[in-house]
Amino acid sequence: MPESVSSLDPIQLEHWEEGLCLASGGYYPERTRLEDFEHQAVPLPASLQGAVEKRLAEYLAGRCCARAAIEAITREPALPGYGEDRAPVWPQAVCGAITHAQGRAAALVADRRRWRGVGLDAEAWIAPQRALKLREQLLTEAEIEALSDLDQEQQARRVSLTFSVKEALFKALYPLTGQRFYFQDAALLDDHRIVLRTTLSDEWLTGVALDYQWREQNGGVLSWILVARSGGE
Repeated sequence: MPESVSSLDPIQLEHWEEGLCLASGGYYPERTRLEDFEHQAVPLPASLQGAVEKRLAEYLAGRCCARAAIEAITREPALPGYGEDRAPVWPQAVCGAITHAQGRAAALVADRRRWRGVGLDAEAWIAPQRALKLREQLLTEAEIEALSDLDQEQQARRVSLTFSVKEALFKALYPLTGQRFYFQDAALLDDHRIVLRTTLSDEWLTGVALDYQWREQNGGVLSWILVARSGGE
């Protein structure tokens, strides 16, 4: 396929530190065809056979980013599998997370000898009017109260950030606990930490807090959470 009509942009790698790599690249749903999966050597799950172009493009781009990041960590190309719960199934040597938004996909992959879990999420900045409608669904009462001193644009950005960080938290902890949880089950403590408001396991109890990081990217926010290994699971 000529580069000019490819459904994927070249993948970019960011080596954040030893054993941690972010791979990202743009995708074009209007160009995506089923034969692209064969061209990229990415198996298409049966459940996605009839999916719309946008979903096909997201899946293809995300898996290609994941493969590039896995190869950067392990020196061997590999693809995450597709679990019954639709979550990626990572090779034994790594853990990771995939995200996509606004025509750009990304995968953050970590060496499992150093990291137990990884969460990554990209979101567009939510418009102020929509953020106002969504905040009760996405935010706890305390988080909503913390918006009172902000103007509408600042509130919308805070709602967007909170949404993204909570999605990243889910991606980091669901593989470790096997338990689903929801937006009201966690809360941002400050600009760097998020705390659980529900118990997921004997280890992941109500009150446990994790650090999060984020940056502005592509007209939105990219957030991530890393669960470090501390001598055994």
